[in-house]
Amino acid sequence: MEQQNLRLTSVEIGTLWLDYMSDSMAVCTLKYFLEKVKDQDVRPLVQFALGLSEQHVQAIAEIFKQEGMAVPTGYSDEDVDVQAPPLFTDIFYLRYLRHLSAAGMAAYALGLNLAVRSDVRQYFGHCIDSTKELSDKVTQTLLSKGVYIRAPYIPVPKQVQFVESPGFMGSILGENRPLNALELSHLFANISTNAMGRVILIGFAQVAQSQDVREFFLRGQDISQKHIEVFSSLLQQDDLSAPAIWDSEVTDSTIAPFSDKLMMQQVTLLIAMSMANYGAALGASTRVDVAGEYGRLMAEIAQFGEDGAQIMIKYGWLEQPPQAADRKELALSR
Repeated sequence: MEQQNLRLTSVEIGTLWLDYMSDSMAVCTLKYFLEKVKDQDVRPLVQFALGLSEQHVQAIAEIFKQEGMAVPTGYSDEDVDVQAPPLFTDIFYLRYLRHLSAAGMAAYALGLNLAVRSDVRQYFGHCIDSTKELSDKVTQTLLSKGVYIRAPYIPVPKQVQFVESPGFMGSILGENRPLNALELSHLFANISTNAMGRVILIGFAQVAQSQDVREFFLRGQDISQKHIEVFSSLLQQDDLSAPAIWDSEVTDSTIAPFSDKLMMQQVTLLIAMSMANYGAALGASTRVDVAGEYGRLMAEIAQFGEDGAQIMIKYGWLEQPPQAADRKELALSR
């Protein structure tokens, strides 16, 4: 059987559906950024990223139409006001593109790994290649402008060592060994992700139209700050510097460039990214105190995410993903 004639599997439908939702949101966000960006080094990167997201939305819609599947509503020009004043600085746009490309490559790698049909695999392969190109360009621009935030340095090991003591795992209350490179990597990445989330939440809280949405964003700011402090303290215990926080990259505008619906979806994706990152960090952290912090903070994020979903349901903003047939309901409906 020709691979193009194979039905889409549930995981292919799921990953493509989520990518469509994410990229349709990115199109709106990047259109606004492109209208506001002044830095001539940053503008081409925003334009390039926008072009990629537009291509992705078009490609997925075509696959769905060929399958006779409903194309998601997603997000449109109704969810963005490109004439609104700047809410963020040009350097924020650059940092946002770096996080956007990192999240994209993770999602596309998962999609490629799970896909069977050749056209879907080709789609995800192209996404990985083009998103890597974006990531390379953004990283070089951050470096050239001197605003790339580097991870802490540690001594280069001169010989191979093996763990000889159960004390390597550490304890909740007792003295612990220094953090290893894997633990450092995840702590640094999670501080950076929370810093990005905090800046977004500060801006969104300034412009949100609904009171409960605004309060949700303000609560998210507090959670992000708390998590940054927890992770930073673990670095500082080993006399390692934590990444800088850049709240100053939000302007004083109170005019909304995005609908509350789009902003809630953006924050929902940040929550999902944090859950995935914390889960990976929990698995990679062999010091029990570090793993314990991730477990505790994941529970807090999960509750925050559930409360956000309730707000989106309340206003009719939560688009339902494709789901399996309810066989019991089908049987009883006869």
